Amino acid sequence: MKFQQIAKDDLRQDNARDFICHTADGNCIALIGSKTDLTTLELINKVSYQMSLPYLVANFECSPRARPLDKLVQQVNVQHIYNKCNALEVQQLSLDPCYAGISPQEVADATLLAAKWSPQLLPNGNMLLAFLNSYGSLELVSKKPQHSFWHHYEQYDISATFRDELQPPFEVAPDKIDTFRRYQAFIDRSWITMFAWRSLKSDNGNHVLILGTAVGSLWTLNLSGDAQTVQAFCELHTLLDRICYMHVFDDLLLVGDISGLVHLYRFNESAEGGMELVKPLWLRPDQMSLQQAVVTHCAERKCYYIACCKGAHLLIWCMPQGAGADNWLETRFLVGGIKISSICSIDNCSYALATARGPFYRIEVHHKAAQLSVSKQLIEVDDAENLKAVGMFSSPKKNLLTVLFVRNKEYLIDNKTQRRELTICVGKLGKSDSLARLSELLPANEPINSYKDLLSDVRLQIYNRIDIEKFAKFASCESIDFHELATQAQLQQLQLKYHVLDALHHVQQYQSSDYCELEMQLLLAMLAITHIRLRLQYLSELANRTPFQTKATQCQLQEIVRIKQQLEQSLQKEQPINASIKRFLDFVDVHFNALQQKLGRPPVLDVKQEPKRCCISYMELLPELETHYCTICGRQALMEQQLLLELYEPGSCLICPYCHGAFAMELCDA
Repeated sequence: MKFQQIAKDDLRQDNARDFICHTADGNCIALIGSKTDLTTLELINKVSYQMSLPYLVANFECSPRARPLDKLVQQVNVQHIYNKCNALEVQQLSLDPCYAGISPQEVADATLLAAKWSPQLLPNGNMLLAFLNSYGSLELVSKKPQHSFWHHYEQYDISATFRDELQPPFEVAPDKIDTFRRYQAFIDRSWITMFAWRSLKSDNGNHVLILGTAVGSLWTLNLSGDAQTVQAFCELHTLLDRICYMHVFDDLLLVGDISGLVHLYRFNESAEGGMELVKPLWLRPDQMSLQQAVVTHCAERKCYYIACCKGAHLLIWCMPQGAGADNWLETRFLVGGIKISSICSIDNCSYALATARGPFYRIEVHHKAAQLSVSKQLIEVDDAENLKAVGMFSSPKKNLLTVLFVRNKEYLIDNKTQRRELTICVGKLGKSDSLARLSELLPANEPINSYKDLLSDVRLQIYNRIDIEKFAKFASCESIDFHELATQAQLQQLQLKYHVLDALHHVQQYQSSDYCELEMQLLLAMLAITHIRLRLQYLSELANRTPFQTKATQCQLQEIVRIKQQLEQSLQKEQPINASIKRFLDFVDVHFNALQQKLGRPPVLDVKQEPKRCCISYMELLPELETHYCTICGRQALMEQQLLLELYEPGSCLICPYCHGAFAMELCDA
């Protein structure tokens, strides 16, 4: 089996780790690999030719200092408790910032633990997302669908409400707490360590939030439609330790704690705490906490498959769908590769996963004769020898597989920017025909927006010229027969033809001479920036610079600003090369800031004056009787060759930075 890549791009994630992404439906994805920014991916309705990914990327700047538990710490005499602790308690109190509170002068920034989308929209149609940091701060953000900016949802502070209003009075007054165990219990009961949204079958617009705490209890919060008030809540005490993983599927809730225990619950409004324990799946406290799990439903066999990742092992259970059934099946499979680093379902009983060593596998569960068995098949991925998958997810119709990579060999990483890069690859497994599936599945009374993963697959294949002849021949206008009565089926066929033809038109339009001209403009900017960076790198190492070197430095810094402005203006027009221009501008920003720190800020540009400039120093060219020009491309340079050589290392000769041509001098024509 081979992974066929059809789209690729890079994102910034400064704290990339295993299982970096979360998605409930495959359309909306949240990344938790950054300490300062929350990044989300949203499958767009229509992929255009100039887009590098079929996802809309949105960001939100998180507060690294959000610490709701500090208010509780301030109510307790921590110093008195510290003096009475034994050695192990002192270590735990000192090393865990949630217990130490604001006592340390330097507290580590919070890290994102989870970010999950609510399955319900707000009354105004906005999307709602919650994210949790390592200090127990749970915040809400919202945005409009298909928009690229998140906004803080300030109407309601869940962490403060949970801490101050929902908790019952503690067994003793906070100022009377004098032991670490009692102090720990006081903090842990309000410490949110994981959460999940519950999807409701009844579309009443309300939101149901499930909270897991450090003391092992599960809270169910019924929020109003606008997520501003808690209408009802209940608590379930469990035998779990600090909860670190929660996953909701239908009416099932899978929960794992830091000691390695895994329990399966079912939502039940009549039960105490709003849910009931179905089965403790893993009872051994092996200290390997559950990091990722996948739950799928098989309608044919009327059962659920539950796959859990523990180190390099994949634990799989088969649960009958009927309530009270006890004929469970289970199996355990050693995948290898040190540990599993990412997993997702690609079918009801098959998974795609990757390991820390890099290989991709397709894991298939075989359910025969009341027994479970597992088979493993290698998935070939091109150009992934030095990459490690830290996250993967499949689209709703399982036709697209998106994999998130980081570099797994430090000696191959040259700089800090590369260490923070996350490569996103979108591809296909197998040879499924998305156009045929779209023709088959698209209902007459449902918008095509619900099938945007199939539509994106079709457009991406056309943009990559995969089976281009098949798409060109699809529903040819010459072969369509119009009968006396129009049919909905024929209309839908024409609508699909429109999508195919629109994508084909984009390919032909953007492969014309106009595209070449745009690409040449970007190439010239890349050449100029690269040349300037080389010159300024040399000049920045000099202890003393000549007046010419100083002036040329300022002119070249000005040229960088000028090039950036031109490229930013070109982004205002819809062009096929915009994604490449934006990526290049991001690259320029990083290096331009570094050069300014070494060489100073350039003078402000005078937009009214655009004189002819030297192609080497970018100083103004004055009218002279002689010209100093490149013999290949004709670009001009200053007449003073010795001064221009001051911009190069000793022993260098003048070569055109654009075409690598030689320079010559010539008298101007009269």
